[in-house]
Amino acid sequence: MIKIGIEASRNKLRCDLLEHPERYFFILKMDGNASLCIRTCDARGEDVQAHAIDGLCLKEDGNLYSVFEDGINDAIFEMHRWKSHSCLGDEYPISTHLMRIIPQMPDLANWIISSVLVNGKNLVIHPFRV
Repeated sequence: MIKIGIEASRNKLRCDLLEHPERYFFILKMDGNASLCIRTCDARGEDVQAHAIDGLCLKEDGNLYSVFEDGINDAIFEMHRWKSHSCLGDEYPISTHLMRIIPQMPDLANWIISSVLVNGKNLVIHPFRV
């Protein structure tokens, strides 16, 4: 594995997350459930961890609904339709639907930078669409 470290200011990282979500986000399917995820590592490129990311909204019926659910299902459907398999097992690139939704959520990027990227954690660029 080749480790490359790239430094970016909070503002540049925020902009890159919103402009190129396919670089950072992926779909992880595990135990019949699928989640939108990002991956972090420490400064040495080790201690790699996947973090599930979700956004919930209240529906008319009073239940919470994931704003990413349709995009997650689209991504899995696209991969099965193309008969493509992930090199990493149950990981899939995000759908075009998610690539349109994520840039409309600047608060999501702010939350990732301020809450997930703490204690020396760094974002990992996803290998599907670099």
